Amino acid sequence: MDVRKAETADIKAAVELVERSRRQFQKFQPTFWRKAARSAAATETFFAKLLAEPDTLFLVAIEGSRLEGFLIARKFPNPPVFDPGGDTWLVDDFCVAEPHLWLSVGEALLSHATTLIHEHGGVQVVVVSADRDLAKTEMLRRSDLTIASNWWTKPLR
Repeated sequence: MDVRKAETADIKAAVELVERSRRQFQKFQPTFWRKAARSAAATETFFAKLLAEPDTLFLVAIEGSRLEGFLIARKFPNPPVFDPGGDTWLVDDFCVAEPHLWLSVGEALLSHATTLIHEHGGVQVVVVSADRDLAKTEMLRRSDLTIASNWWTKPLR
């Protein structure tokens, strides 16, 4: 498996992975994670823009010619009331092709990203994960991440 910086040619496969994740997340929380009708097109445009941003890491994991996963980390401003001692990087878009790949592909992507983030002066990484994404949660625990916050939601219809 090769973990490397994403290229324009990787975007379509990354969009396919994130769209699959969105369909699953929508089952977890139908209101909070409701997928927009044009989410794939919007994501393709957004991912293309991220490739050029200096404070963004867009990594892919490739096995043969298949994209097995990707991770996007972005430098994120610290709230003015907290001082973690340096830069925080947010990992929001982080997907693998199959849940069983979290412990191999997901872990490799996260390890590579945290090394790069540390080299860029980052002091912490914050990773977004759906509450019921159990395979990803297990990988995050095994990678020594801890829960810092929970978001609770209630649809108001």
